[in-house]
Amino acid sequence: MIWTQHLSTYRTMIGLIVATLSAGCSSTQTRVREIDPQAEPVLKQMCDLLDGTKALRFRVRAMMERPIETGQLAEFHRMSEITMVRPDRLSTDTESADGRWSAWYRGTTLTILDRQDNVYATETVPGRLDRMLDYMAEEYDLVMPMADLLVGETYDSLLADVDSGSYLGLHSVGEVHCHHLLFRQENIEWQIWIDAGLQPLPRKLVIMYTQEPDEPQYIATLDDWDLAPAWSEETFTFTPPTGAKSVAMSDLIGEK
Repeated sequence: MIWTQHLSTYRTMIGLIVATLSAGCSSTQTRVREIDPQAEPVLKQMCDLLDGTKALRFRVRAMMERPIETGQLAEFHRMSEITMVRPDRLSTDTESADGRWSAWYRGTTLTILDRQDNVYATETVPGRLDRMLDYMAEEYDLVMPMADLLVGETYDSLLADVDSGSYLGLHSVGEVHCHHLLFRQENIEWQIWIDAGLQPLPRKLVIMYTQEPDEPQYIATLDDWDLAPAWSEETFTFTPPTGAKSVAMSDLIGEK
């Protein structure tokens, strides 16, 4: 799904910071950290680039491990394409084993479409991207894959709960040479690979849930980056497909 219930057992990357975004205070608290002096500036450069970008488009290919009825971990895959224009435009499309979901956000209107069942819901939401994402998390316990890369103040958010950080060297993601960083916090360890070229873009993310049985992982690669994508208002405007049925948001995505 394009949206993930962030109160479920395993979260996507937004689970690292959703509490910070909701509470609005964690980053201001005094915290003792041990971060490699090589790691922090690399992460800061990535965050500054993303926060300073007016518009962007990228693709996320994710693999999530989660337990099935037998108690074993199984792999589930998902691919998302995301287009964003600050402060209040977002378009996403996600394909997974659960089906295909799309979302359009423009101004104060958010629409989510279940393409498989041809059912959609439209909701009036706050007129800024970060506040819209907070609203969906608070009202429906839902967050969007990689939303933390879109909301701004990325550096403070990512480090809010971090206890330590390490610089692991230059390692490749495909053919892209990247700075490889590892961070630890209370319930998870997460690694990020940041492009070592002219644009310090995130290329890969791994989250390990160290407090869960068998330590399941979330692995995502990020590619097809475009920091000046062509777009029009139609990119963020929903047009109902033929025969599509309108329902309440709570009916589409389930009760909180």
